[in-house]
Amino acid sequence: MSKSAEQKIFTLARQILPGAAGQTLTRDSDLQNDLNADSLSLVSLIFAIEEEFGLESTQLGSLVTESQTLGDLVSAVEKLKPE
Repeated sequence: MSKSAEQKIFTLARQILPGAAGQTLTRDSDLQNDLNADSLSLVSLIFAIEEEFGLESTQLGSLVTESQTLGDLVSAVEKLKPE
């Protein structure tokens, strides 16, 4: 059984975002306020998402740069790459 986009993004967030380790993550988790994401960690997360889902930087575009929560990221990926 393959992992859902949400599960994959949550796993990546736990590995990359400073405040995500050990937290219960939800779609409402705020990237900056709850997970202490700074610009460098957000860029790292975006590159990891691109690699995980085989997306191009241009595909993610403003959907990702405008994301404020983990749910925003999940929705952006699901729109670009439905499972």
